[in-house]
Amino acid sequence: MRKLIAPMLLIVPMLALSACHPETVRVHHSDGPKNYVPSGGLNWGLFNYFEHDFATRDISSSADQDGFEFQLAQDSVVVITTTGQGGFDAFLDLYDDNFDFITGDDDGGPGGDAVIVGTLGAGGYFVVVGGSGASTGSYDIDISVEPLGGADFGQMFPNDSFVDNGGVMDDAFDVDSYFFTVYGNVSADITMTTTAGALDPNLELVDEYGTVILFNDPAGSADPDALGISLTPGTYIVRIGTSSGAGDYSLQIDIN
Repeated sequence: MRKLIAPMLLIVPMLALSACHPETVRVHHSDGPKNYVPSGGLNWGLFNYFEHDFATRDISSSADQDGFEFQLAQDSVVVITTTGQGGFDAFLDLYDDNFDFITGDDDGGPGGDAVIVGTLGAGGYFVVVGGSGASTGSYDIDISVEPLGGADFGQMFPNDSFVDNGGVMDDAFDVDSYFFTVYGNVSADITMTTTAGALDPNLELVDEYGTVILFNDPAGSADPDALGISLTPGTYIVRIGTSSGAGDYSLQIDIN
């Protein structure tokens, strides 16, 4: 299994966060008094691999913020997204369990939504959601937790083609997760190719809301794919696994 590959940014030990979603910069002073978690959110509790949760909340003023808390049982890749309703433009800020700022995003997703994709160590974290500028309204926030391995392909647009030639399956318990965000209605071709060893591979495509779009487990050692899949704006997760064996593979995603 591999750690996430570029494009990633090492922030602190055991933390690599995606640098491929642009952010509106807000200043955070680490030498000042500690902030407290805003009310209005919730505590999601403990997450293990492949778990997802969500909440629907609203921001009523420029001073209003919601705080969410979660814990990770293992070192994980975490996907956190907001989906604004009626034009609401949210920002996301991520903090560690001491409420020290780690990173944030504003407008990295489609339609002004916020997206954070990154590798986090086991432990506790806080997410703060507010309105960008004077924006107010309702939003959904989703969180998905994935195992280490794979890559964040970041933003993908029509005619983009990204390839990871370094995939490794160690055993039937190994799963690699790949992430990408699209900004319009597109068609995707996803192809997995075994390059060494003996695999019985499978491919799963999941959206940011935790919905399984497809699962392809062809007979025997045939390589799985997902061709001509219609996608709406959002962030997606591709999971590569194997029912048996070990080996190397490549994964290619084409957006049309």
